[in-house]
Amino acid sequence: MCGACMADQRPADSVPFTRLEAVVCNLCGIQDEVLLLEKESFRIVRCRGCGLVYVNPRLSQTEIAQQYDEGYYTDGSYADYLAERSGYERTFELRLRRIEQRVKPGRILDVGCAFGFFLSVADRRGWEAYGLDLSPVGCKYATEELGLRVLCGTLAQASFPPGFFDVVILNDTFEHLANPTQDLLQIWTVLRPGGHLFLVTQDSSRLLVRLLGRHWAQYKPREHLYYCTSLTLRRMLEKVGFRVLEVRDEGLVCTANFLVTKAGNVWQPAGRAAGWFVRLLGLGSRLVFVRTGYEIMAHAQKQ
Repeated sequence: MCGACMADQRPADSVPFTRLEAVVCNLCGIQDEVLLLEKESFRIVRCRGCGLVYVNPRLSQTEIAQQYDEGYYTDGSYADYLAERSGYERTFELRLRRIEQRVKPGRILDVGCAFGFFLSVADRRGWEAYGLDLSPVGCKYATEELGLRVLCGTLAQASFPPGFFDVVILNDTFEHLANPTQDLLQIWTVLRPGGHLFLVTQDSSRLLVRLLGRHWAQYKPREHLYYCTSLTLRRMLEKVGFRVLEVRDEGLVCTANFLVTKAGNVWQPAGRAAGWFVRLLGLGSRLVFVRTGYEIMAHAQKQ
């Protein structure tokens, strides 16, 4: 689930109601919502009480977990996840350098580690790195191909001892969580006193998001269940006892081919024009740094 998944290529099939479950607001606990938009037969709503945006009703937890199969990384949210490994690793190296300006290398947990590219970079930089993911395909690659410490399952199922980690990071995972408040409580428990949480997600209040509306690529209601703003994210972190130190804009490194594909998913004529230009100059594999305009990183500390 990690990495900046910028577009969903799966067909917008209708979803039988029997597969859906209704939820209350995960931040304030009430059910008083207004419809924000509809996409792929799902309702994306905003809580009238606190402003949290979420999918309601949504797929069952069993259906959600089953999405993260091999196809998810090849013809789902990612055209070819492995082909973008160099971009992801460069992105994670930049993030770790910023983290290391605040915390010296120690024991770190990546929640939603996918194929383990963040863990691989962390290991090389002297961290004792552990990972979790729901995808059997991702976990198998991380353990068998990269030799990493990865468990397939949820944080609750992992049963790490209290205070085990110095740092926990979520790279584009938070929006996938079925119960983010509960997961933050579990993260708070496995962090040592004074431990740090770094959380990368999208800010759905940005101007670009409002302009794109339902065409914003991150509105993927089959898998993205929550759409925080800087304010609602801060409130959720503070609710479970974290002290928020910073919320800042974040970016990613990707190949030019990746960027062209995502541009085409937003507007096909732009994608075709950019693709022709990239092919002409032979720049497809060139790595570029991109600020999406909505990606943010929150840094919080266990008090």
